[in-house]
Amino acid sequence: MNGIHLSGLIVEPIAERIRGWNVAGKISEEDLENALSGDARALIDHSLSEEDWASLDDVEGLVGLVAEQIGGETGLVEWADEIVSDWQEKAAIENLVKAGCSLMDSPGFVVSQASALLLRDADWLYDGGRSSFNVRLRGMSEVSPALKALIGALLARLAMISTDLEFDVRFDGVDDGDLVVFGEIAEQESDEGGKGRLHQAALIA
Repeated sequence: MNGIHLSGLIVEPIAERIRGWNVAGKISEEDLENALSGDARALIDHSLSEEDWASLDDVEGLVGLVAEQIGGETGLVEWADEIVSDWQEKAAIENLVKAGCSLMDSPGFVVSQASALLLRDADWLYDGGRSSFNVRLRGMSEVSPALKALIGALLARLAMISTDLEFDVRFDGVDDGDLVVFGEIAEQESDEGGKGRLHQAALIA
């Protein structure tokens, strides 16, 4: 995946968060100037549409700022819930989830297709079916662990909203060249009330 670019779908929520902190005085103009290149700063000053693309270097500057404020990779993973919740009102995501819901292997389908929405010319390899899936995003060695953690968490959460089955969805590879999002139908562990437990998406070191 040469010359990685990320879509406005993922870049704009990051930029919007920084704008809010700047207005509230949590991040100063000096902080922005010291941390961001001119092109990265332009992403703060001008909103991106879903069809726009931003270079990896510029997005990394934004992610670094956010990670510092919300607790590093762990904070980014937790923040993914909020982003995906907002995404469900986006036509591209709504249509993708609807298309996936009609398929036997909906979680894996949604992850593979969403990766193409987030990353220009994403190089992904899919394997799976109804009960399990594995989507490998290749050529991600240039991407920081923080940004890979955010991307992995976003894709994992999208997978879980695309099916009525209880899936255990995780991701791995934040320190490797490939980012892997994988899942399988969660084991049903009975408690006194007879209810199963849905395993939450987790960051695997």
